[in-house]
Amino acid sequence: MRIKILFISLLSSLCMYANMASPVNEGTFGTRPFISQYVNILHENLHITIDENFEYADFVVEYNIHAEKSGSQIPLLFYASSYYENFKVTIDGKEVTLARQEDFWNAYGPEKEKLTNFHYLYSADRKEISEIENQFKYGRNDRIYLKDFLYFETDISEGNHIIKVTYKATNWRYNHNRVNEDSFRYALAPAKYWKSFGTLTITVDASNVKDQVSINVGTPKSGDINGVSTYEFDKLPVEVLQISRIPTLSSFAKLLMNIESFWLAMILISFVVLFHIWQMYRFRKKQPKRKFSTPAFIGATMIPFLFIFVLLLATFWIDTSIGEPYASGRESYGAFFEFINLPKYLLYYVVFSIVVDFIFKNIHSKATY
Repeated sequence: MRIKILFISLLSSLCMYANMASPVNEGTFGTRPFISQYVNILHENLHITIDENFEYADFVVEYNIHAEKSGSQIPLLFYASSYYENFKVTIDGKEVTLARQEDFWNAYGPEKEKLTNFHYLYSADRKEISEIENQFKYGRNDRIYLKDFLYFETDISEGNHIIKVTYKATNWRYNHNRVNEDSFRYALAPAKYWKSFGTLTITVDASNVKDQVSINVGTPKSGDINGVSTYEFDKLPVEVLQISRIPTLSSFAKLLMNIESFWLAMILISFVVLFHIWQMYRFRKKQPKRKFSTPAFIGATMIPFLFIFVLLLATFWIDTSIGEPYASGRESYGAFFEFINLPKYLLYYVVFSIVVDFIFKNIHSKATY
């Protein structure tokens, strides 16, 4: 019975080890709107201001549009998931009331033509579908869920108008590695559905950020990415704009990271192993005829346990040297599962201790003759 319980416990630990929590902490996923077939985007200004700790960013997006016809309609359809904060839209300086389409399909049909101008979002099986497949990826999937659309209906006149969107965004965090990878993301891919692209100006204000910042759209036309930088495009530069933080780490932290937890623990435990070898040598020098070596037995059983403990300390040491908010802590979390490898470490070190003790026993037995 005890053997069964032990087997089940080990199996559970292995399953837990293989299914650690998701490494992605999802933040706000900003995205360009889906536009009516009667609207053209002439120009888009995207202004992003990032806070000191790279936790939040204020997005201000301004669309210069041209409406091809007058009348009550929905010019833009926004994808705004639950991550948005303070999402606000104005048209020609006047704030509009936003609606969330919980049942997207009920707004489509011969008698409900609110969203027929967004025909490219629909398919022949629209009654069965609750999401849209996209070519771009964000987080861990590549779908936009229709229940997350926001829209407004307005009596818009033919001609040019300015639609302005503001919201506060939270960052994304990928903590699968030892150091957190933080970023802000904004999908440009919906522009592939637009009739015309127009032009795009991106301004990033990272002047308050303490760390280095990188962006995936190349070199700015003016300014510096660690200050206020401006980028201009007349075509889609990337499908998902990503602004990332480069953590500021000390030289000591980088050194420990290069060594890694396992080898750092091996270096530290080597001093204990050398002491153990010395004790085995002293014992055999005094008692070469004894069948069993007490130091060999004690060390063989204790040092594997001590190695795991030192490995945990090494992992915590590296994470501490990296510091907050950069250390993901995922390595420390995984280090506890090293107890699964204890039987292997015991086997290796028991064999090592037996071999070393045998060598010392032979050496000192011959010296006594």
